[in-house]
Amino acid sequence: KTEFLVQMDGVGKTEGGVLVLGATNVPWAIDAAIRRRFEKRVYIPLPEKNARTVMVKLHLGDTPHNLVEEDFVKLGELTEGASGSDIE
Repeated sequence: KTEFLVQMDGVGKTEGGVLVLGATNVPWAIDAAIRRRFEKRVYIPLPEKNARTVMVKLHLGDTPHNLVEEDFVKLGELTEGASGSDIE
């Protein structure tokens, strides 16, 4: 962690223009000193029920199944609180 903070102190202070992008599913677990070094934060919420339903269908792909539309809707409901990577 310390080396990362040292390296981040010099980022963006030259003419070169550097983009540092970070992503996490648990932003509350990131050290406050590290969070301060990122000027902008974009919150992307968890997918809604309809999006989760579509994700289940997409990830199932060509796998043979006996599911009907109502089953997919139920899976969308049951996966409340799940991220896209959880559904994958």
